[in-house]
Amino acid sequence: MGVYEVLLPKRVVFGERVEEQIGAEAKGLGAKKALIVSDETIKRTGLLEKVGTPLREVVEVAIFDRVESEPTLKAAEAVAMAARAAKYDLVVGLGGGSVLDMAKVASAAVANPGQVVSDFLGANKIANPSVPKMLIPTTAGTGAEATPYALIIVEGKKKAIASSYNLADVVLISPSFTASMPPEVTASTGMDALSHAVEAALSLGANPLTDSFALEAIRKIADNLEEAFAHGDNLDARLKMSIAAMLAGMAFGNAGVIVGHAAAHTIGARYTISHAKASALALPYVMEYNAPAAEEKLAKVARELGEDISGLSDEEAASKAIARVKKMLEALKLPTRLADLDVPEKDLPDLADAIMKEKGYLARNPRKVEHGDAVKMVERMWSG
Repeated sequence: MGVYEVLLPKRVVFGERVEEQIGAEAKGLGAKKALIVSDETIKRTGLLEKVGTPLREVVEVAIFDRVESEPTLKAAEAVAMAARAAKYDLVVGLGGGSVLDMAKVASAAVANPGQVVSDFLGANKIANPSVPKMLIPTTAGTGAEATPYALIIVEGKKKAIASSYNLADVVLISPSFTASMPPEVTASTGMDALSHAVEAALSLGANPLTDSFALEAIRKIADNLEEAFAHGDNLDARLKMSIAAMLAGMAFGNAGVIVGHAAAHTIGARYTISHAKASALALPYVMEYNAPAAEEKLAKVARELGEDISGLSDEEAASKAIARVKKMLEALKLPTRLADLDVPEKDLPDLADAIMKEKGYLARNPRKVEHGDAVKMVERMWSG
């Protein structure tokens, strides 16, 4: 048995009416002056006020609500500048993955006035511990609340800021924060969470603890995603999906993801397709490609997806896992082919070239990916 390290948030508070504890959590962190990082969409839902009101009872509050989807380096620098405008001792991120990542940037920027955001890019480049941060996800998908990563688009490619200083001091999870998600967003973000869990389980960086997080996340998603999609007011399903997304974040935040995310990041950046939708689409094809090298793992995935695998070989069980994911995409009315997203067939060789440049993802993939394999994979993604 090897020696493993797992990085996790310091504290997680979850359940119904968690928003009532926001003030107490801020007080427990010794905060006097807080910056809420969010976006216009969250502002329109009323969630910003739902968080801001109890927070103002215990601390002075300012708001930055201009985070953009898939933030660029320039956008991240704008967040950092806003965070450095006053002596904030608490950053509260309220939103989806992009917002939570920018909250991480903001908390690092306050504690590191001598660094610009580009200095943070890479592994362990944040010099000083970030100021405390509270992360509140409003989607059940990215798992950003549980990871040590913040993603930024630099020159058309996603780059990561990887640091233990990015981990949340407090994560707050409540079904009321995700209840406003429309069905399409519920579906795509839920399948994004599934891609995180499955890819983490298949990753060469997996360990016994990340496997336990990943497999439990898969089970919860299989049991609750379609219900949350069909009945958005089912708060029990919403809460279980939020917990699953967080568990998947804990899994891939330590084990890493594989070639599916190399494809998703490439597709998303080139065609302005949401990361969640791109990751969901890529998932069954990545499982299919890796099956010869990961049948035993995929058999476990099949079991957690609710498939009856008694008496089956690992190869047969792996095939059932892949088929189940495809059925989920169809039931959730999500695209299953790149052709459905108007990706030109002539672009496929370039996509394969770009995927091959994502060395970190490929290094963790259980089956070696050669250029010809990448070409065949994107061809499968395109035609279905």
